[in-house]
Amino acid sequence: MQRILIFDEPTFPDTLTGEPEEFEMVVGRRQAAALTFLALVVVAVFSGGSYLAGKAISAHAENSAPEIQLEPAPAPLLEAAIVPPFPAQVALAAPVAEPPLFASPVPQAIYIQVGVVEKGVATVLAEGLRKHALDSFVASGPSEKSFRVLIGPFPDAAAYQQAQGVVDRLGLASFARRYQPQ
Repeated sequence: MQRILIFDEPTFPDTLTGEPEEFEMVVGRRQAAALTFLALVVVAVFSGGSYLAGKAISAHAENSAPEIQLEPAPAPLLEAAIVPPFPAQVALAAPVAEPPLFASPVPQAIYIQVGVVEKGVATVLAEGLRKHALDSFVASGPSEKSFRVLIGPFPDAAAYQQAQGVVDRLGLASFARRYQPQ
């Protein structure tokens, strides 16, 4: 067998066949680590070079692009006439008092219960339902940290069916509940 790293020994061919001897190359942990480190350094150098080349090209491309400047459009001239408001418009413009977000349900009234959740989620859910024209509010729940989101009370079955249709279109799970005082 022939040694690899000893350079001062001459290599002799095999005396019987006339061919040089075969040898094995063994790579240990240190050699594998060194080769891996070398490959990592080569990849890092090429990546850095590619990054710098890309930066140089993009900086050159940005400088050569012409700037587009827009002039502001002239303000249109409008002739406005002052029209006094009708009394009906003044009455419509008056702010409508919105019911409170947190309230206690009326005993023996029928409500649609949308969920029992914590306070923050209940507030968001009730406000979202109000944006869909539903009379929703937050009431106390079965524990101190849970709150019910209720819609109602409903004066008749037609109002209940209309509100239940809106809730179903929104895709919310709900059920009718007659509130019992605790």
